[in-house]
Amino acid sequence: MKLFILAAGKGERLWPLTKNTPKSLLTFTDGTTILERQIESAIKNDLFDEIIIITGYKSEQIEAKIRDYHARIPIKVTYNPFYDVSNNLVSAWTAHHHMLQSDFMLTNGDNIYKNSVFGKIISDNAEMIQITIDYKDKYDDDDMKVTLGDNGRVTKIGKLIRPENTDAESVGLALVKGEKSRKLFVNKIVELIKNKEYLGKFWLEIFNSLIDDGVFISQTEIDTADWKEVDFHPDVDIMKNIILKDF
Repeated sequence: MKLFILAAGKGERLWPLTKNTPKSLLTFTDGTTILERQIESAIKNDLFDEIIIITGYKSEQIEAKIRDYHARIPIKVTYNPFYDVSNNLVSAWTAHHHMLQSDFMLTNGDNIYKNSVFGKIISDNAEMIQITIDYKDKYDDDDMKVTLGDNGRVTKIGKLIRPENTDAESVGLALVKGEKSRKLFVNKIVELIKNKEYLGKFWLEIFNSLIDDGVFISQTEIDTADWKEVDFHPDVDIMKNIILKDF
């Protein structure tokens, strides 16, 4: 199984911290970076045989970090040359040919997870496309909200879903298993990328389009305490004060 990490964005909402540094290379109090915590968490689960990082902004810094990083599985970089004029759907497209080779997980590059999370979301199902969700008492405007239907079917993902239609939050971590599911997912990426309307869209629009085609998108839950996202300056302060042994 492969792990794809979307780390091409400029992280402008965190300027000046990210003015000269990719968001994924922001550091914790012990000097380790968001990217390193993602990699270590993935490796500890013994689920992955390869990690592919999709870069763009300040890619050379991430490439240098990976060159100096010694891991027991291969870690590769795929570059999105359009990072400055597109969103992370295009980043997913730059790696789509790798996605046909084996089952995979795909994650946002600004998330960190407790070591148990990757194992929690794995499934025995031979074929599936699954997103990861959590439940909150209240959802804010920037949350990637989720509407659920019968049998846990995901019916919509998006930031603009109204509160009364919101059932959960998308964590930004997905699992794609089985040859049929991989082909569906990759074919959808290729289809959407041909439409200029989608160049500025989030990669989670892949699921919305698959849902429109009648594809069953499942979900699995993790706790809000199982993960953290770094999007705004207060998130950085929280991140820097996390009890590191928990992540």
